[in-house]
Amino acid sequence: MKVVIIGASHGGLQAAVTIKKLNPQTEVVLIEKRGELSFVSSGIFLKLNQLVNDLDNVRYLTSEELEEQGVDVLLNATVTTIDPDKKTIAYLDTSKKSHEINYEKLILATGSNQFSTNLTLPSKDKVTVFKSYSSSKEVLEKLEHAKSISIVGGGYIGVELCDALRGQGKEIHLIESADSVLFRYLDKDLSSLIEQKIRDSGVKLHLNESVIGFSDTDKELFVTKTTNEEIRNDYVIVAVNARPDTTLVKDFLDLNANGTIRVNEQMQTSDPDIFALGDVISYPVHNSYRKSFIPLVNNVVRSATVAAMNVIGYPMKYNKTQKTTAANIFDCYVASTGLTEIEAKFEGIEVESIFLTVPCQLPYLELQEDVHIKMVFEKGSHKLIGAQLMSEKDITQSINTLSLAINQGITLEELVTMDFYFNPSINQPMGIISRAAYEFLIEKYKIE
Repeated sequence: MKVVIIGASHGGLQAAVTIKKLNPQTEVVLIEKRGELSFVSSGIFLKLNQLVNDLDNVRYLTSEELEEQGVDVLLNATVTTIDPDKKTIAYLDTSKKSHEINYEKLILATGSNQFSTNLTLPSKDKVTVFKSYSSSKEVLEKLEHAKSISIVGGGYIGVELCDALRGQGKEIHLIESADSVLFRYLDKDLSSLIEQKIRDSGVKLHLNESVIGFSDTDKELFVTKTTNEEIRNDYVIVAVNARPDTTLVKDFLDLNANGTIRVNEQMQTSDPDIFALGDVISYPVHNSYRKSFIPLVNNVVRSATVAAMNVIGYPMKYNKTQKTTAANIFDCYVASTGLTEIEAKFEGIEVESIFLTVPCQLPYLELQEDVHIKMVFEKGSHKLIGAQLMSEKDITQSINTLSLAINQGITLEELVTMDFYFNPSINQPMGIISRAAYEFLIEKYKIE
């Protein structure tokens, strides 16, 4: 069997490697429009924080390593058309010469692009739309000389960039159209704590503001115009609104209303010989009645594994996502899973929640570290449907436990009595998850 995969980022690579591991005799061809593959998009933060010496090293596979596993890799190959009836793909090489390749099964891992705005942007030297290796390299070069920088987008990318740039003597502006940072993952209880840390670091935070335009490009400093004010900058990074790249297939595959490719639980599209994965599809969300576009790498890799298994003939279904995330920003660890309280209400779910700060250690230890924890429960059933954590202590593994709890429909009462370890030098007899649930249980049932 011959399998062609379009796109060599996280999803395409995972699918290719999985297929070759399952059946080394399967012919796998990986087509990538860029000249490199497997770049980890957060590599710029690793470089800015001096965790790696060279941006180019932030990869987990090279084309040579893939070829050693039997995968044929075509770099700098731009796919122009797909003919699903003939099962052929046409692509251009670097000299614009056209080639054609056939397939028996096709996997689409084309990923996402930054949302194209209607704004007239200043020259490329002054504004970078951040995503790929080339744009990351460009950002690093420009940041070295820029003194006044605006970062558009208060998601993880924007906040992590602010964190990496603080303390360098630069004027940093973070512009977010929503009323809080990380609003897709955190309720106000925790996002307000992050926002205070951002302001305390010297970053100028602009919430409820949208960029509506830029000034002339012939001046060294130009003006970034928002709905509220004008900010003088010499460089802007746009890190917002990823959108699925379905250009090649939108005319012959079924799409969802949000522009993603419609797939079944096996990652199979409306054409049974074409599979799609990663940022180009929508995902079923636990406790949600809809599928959502959630461009997270953990979703990408899981969907790629499911697609590869089904291409080979092993039936596997995609489990629902909790959109679990974690980050180390502004000297603290932040993690989330499941629905926020606001999202739950939007889904029509009646909820109860608790937000509290609990110490990790017993009081006799000199080192004391607090954890801020938010838990969201469905009213009536008491099922956990969302959780958020923040601490200077690395508590990120706890979010995986909470994600599993949501996936399994664990209740408030079960969390209180869950079997978690205790070590007197590390934690308290009732761990942070059980203790948060315990405090909520007491609050609910105490007799006045």
